[in-house]
Amino acid sequence: MSALEHFYSGMEWNPRPLHGVDLKMWCYLVGAVGLCLNVLSAMALHLQVQGDTGPSRAAVAYLIMIMWFATECMWFERVHLYTYDLFRERLGFKIVWGCFCFYPFFYCVGVWPLVDPAGYTNGDISQQAARLIVALYAGGWVLTRGANLQKYALKRGRKTFLGMQLITVPGSNGRLLCSGWWGISRHVNYLGEIVQGIALALPGWLATGSLVPWLYPAYYLVLFIPRQLDDDVVCAAKYGEAWARYTALVKYRIMPYVW
Repeated sequence: MSALEHFYSGMEWNPRPLHGVDLKMWCYLVGAVGLCLNVLSAMALHLQVQGDTGPSRAAVAYLIMIMWFATECMWFERVHLYTYDLFRERLGFKIVWGCFCFYPFFYCVGVWPLVDPAGYTNGDISQQAARLIVALYAGGWVLTRGANLQKYALKRGRKTFLGMQLITVPGSNGRLLCSGWWGISRHVNYLGEIVQGIALALPGWLATGSLVPWLYPAYYLVLFIPRQLDDDVVCAAKYGEAWARYTALVKYRIMPYVW
């Protein structure tokens, strides 16, 4: 690797120079806290703009979803040790910039139209719409978190998860799950993230007509499709025939019956 690649991608996986503190995990924690602070600041501005009318239903729905996203990531921190970001990426400029700038400021892009005083010319969303959007987000969260927790259970040596047998592909050394969430698609967790992204875009779009919130789910598409392709190449080289058996069992990459 060149010096530029070392700077951008990093050289060490999990450096712990300060009393055993994992710097990569620390960066993710700073990003999550920054995201929460930015969202709460935006909601304070929203209340100031709204005045005596109180918060809009769109803003309340968005706040519930994005704060759940950030706080549950910190609560299930140990589970993230087995996800792509922490398992496959070294600590370099990419992660530092991502955690300190991109994560706390871009991930809340859906709130931007909701704090614009001129943004409510199209009105608010109905109470039913707000509930359906939160329900859609919950469905995406179940896909993502359920898949990650199931994989975590396997990594911890368990045989079952939520009463389901953890079945792996023969010849994969007990590593390629093909049951439960992981029998739906090879990256059902990515599907859940995209669904959550769509739900987070809906309040700002429906209330204001702004297309800005759709940058968030669009980002996930741009991120996950190349990542899935890269992961397939790595797994094919790592597992060989077992991977071929796995792809025959679980045919879809991300979206069942579509791709």
